Amino acid sequence: MDEEKQYAQLMRIEQLCEWSRFKDAIKETENYIQQYPEDADGYALLSKVYLMLDDFEKSWHWSQEALKKEPENEVAWEVRVSTLYTEGKYDEAMTAIKEALTIYPEEGHYYFLKGNIYNQRGNYKKAKESFLVALKFETSNALYLANYSYVESILGNQDLALQAEEQALELNPENSTVFMYLAWAADQRGDHLKSLHYLENAVRLKPDNRQLREEYLEILQKQYKVYRLFLVPSKLLTRVKPIYAFLLWIVACILFKPLVVVFIVLYVLAHWTTKIIVNVKVFGRIIVKA
Repeated sequence: MDEEKQYAQLMRIEQLCEWSRFKDAIKETENYIQQYPEDADGYALLSKVYLMLDDFEKSWHWSQEALKKEPENEVAWEVRVSTLYTEGKYDEAMTAIKEALTIYPEEGHYYFLKGNIYNQRGNYKKAKESFLVALKFETSNALYLANYSYVESILGNQDLALQAEEQALELNPENSTVFMYLAWAADQRGDHLKSLHYLENAVRLKPDNRQLREEYLEILQKQYKVYRLFLVPSKLLTRVKPIYAFLLWIVACILFKPLVVVFIVLYVLAHWTTKIIVNVKVFGRIIVKA
């Protein structure tokens, strides 16, 4: 009976999180920990709630407390890795992922995060490999498919990208994050209308999400050919590793300094002009943030 009561309490906390009632979820979890101080699940769940609130210091603390009670607690490991990843501490996140995979070698989520880190570092072939492993364990995960579509688009494999895109939409046609990644994939392929369509759907699903709104405005800017023209060099540079992109810029500045300066001035002018036009069209007034 006590186990049933514990389970019911944990399920209630999960439900409160789904309803975004995080203050109530924290209160309920703290009560649970007081009742069952030796149960690692309470600490792990509290760390998960704080991660949802982007309170990384507390999410890290409580995940560590959970792992002290139970070194192989699944939720605590997930929060530990996700906290490092979300904070942008990619080297530490990679180390934590490696440790987590020794315990959960078939957990697709960790390969998915590895793929995203490789994407951030411009290592798209490694990212592709990681996404394929993640999909091996979770073949019906729409988010993994959307990310895979994105990296295949960067690598120029349009058929594979479009196939993954179609599968992602069939599996989950109402997920804002899936739409965002599919929009990025379409943008990489130069299909700006489709990218705009996907971001419109993403904003429709989560109108209060700041990142989605900003991505939507950025895509609207790309409807102007003059702006897209100045994005060609940066788009090409995304296809190489950051260190090589940096070296190419250094070489260009040394050999073609006057042209580079003119290009930067024209780019800034095109960027702000189209940004102002888009803001006026969308909001009826200028709302511009650097």
